[in-house]
Amino acid sequence: MTTKKKLITRMALGAGTVLAIALLTGGAALALLHSDHERWEYGQKREHEQVVERSRKYLGELAKRIARLPVDPTLVGEIESRYFEEQASGPMRVWAMGTSGEFLFGVPKESFSRLNAVYDRDITPRLKEGVFFDRQAFLLGHLDDADDLGLPGELTGDTEGSGDVWARLRRHEDRSDGSFVLSAPLKSADGVALGSLYLKRQAAEREYYQGDERFKVLGSAAGASAVLAFIFLWILLPTWVYVDGCERGVRRARLFAFLTVISSLIGLVVYLISRPDEGKTLACPACGREVNGGAFCPHCGRDLSASFCATCRYPLKPDWAFCPSCRTETRSAAAAPAEPEPAT
Repeated sequence: MTTKKKLITRMALGAGTVLAIALLTGGAALALLHSDHERWEYGQKREHEQVVERSRKYLGELAKRIARLPVDPTLVGEIESRYFEEQASGPMRVWAMGTSGEFLFGVPKESFSRLNAVYDRDITPRLKEGVFFDRQAFLLGHLDDADDLGLPGELTGDTEGSGDVWARLRRHEDRSDGSFVLSAPLKSADGVALGSLYLKRQAAEREYYQGDERFKVLGSAAGASAVLAFIFLWILLPTWVYVDGCERGVRRARLFAFLTVISSLIGLVVYLISRPDEGKTLACPACGREVNGGAFCPHCGRDLSASFCATCRYPLKPDWAFCPSCRTETRSAAAAPAEPEPAT
């Protein structure tokens, strides 16, 4: 193996090592990011479960304290205070409905007052027309957008707008993200059913997963290193093919190198299959022993400057004026004396 091929091989081994290390490092960084994301998801899920359990316990305690109707205003005030205290964990709504479907109380008062006004003014008159849409279903579907819900009185004379509001009111769907609803029965001291107590809670605004910056930087650096090492290998492959082809006397070494450039390993495999098994060997014309392409034979000291082409090291004959391999003019032809002109 010549010096050029040795150098190319060493560089290729170095680039391959860098590529392998970069791929392993990048894979490890991705695995660490995935593990960190799973831990974050578990923490979010655990936090949500704790909020649900805390809310269920609070609702059960409230239901035990309501033993008669109407509900004590002091208790409603305590619920209002709890509503403001729990804002950091997500908006909380508490309301009660009687056994006949009548509204008993609701916190926060402003939202429920607005929703009940919309229901009484716009939906209750339509119940006589055969439309069934009870108050509880209406409250469940529109608690989260109570502040944005238009009152029918605000659309007086606007037939098209009133139709849009009515269509919106008819939609019973929970559009909140991560909300849940709990309920508990209300009973008097002697066990008579008074109605039901409801609690609807929306999860606090969830932050997007950011990820550990260390893992991100490590993954980015590994990815950049892998790309650079791959590009370097892509350049070294055709270079090695060309050098090896020249050493083995392959006349289309440049073509094989170009095929390797555009097809990488496919071109390399094609070249390895089609190249000669043995490399082109140079022999001294005096002693017949193998030479390394230098200017003199290392065995007998014969001057080889006129025996091999100075460009491609192709063996030359003394009477050749040009190299048959690369068409380079030989020294013997250049140094040959000019023929004398015939006498006139």
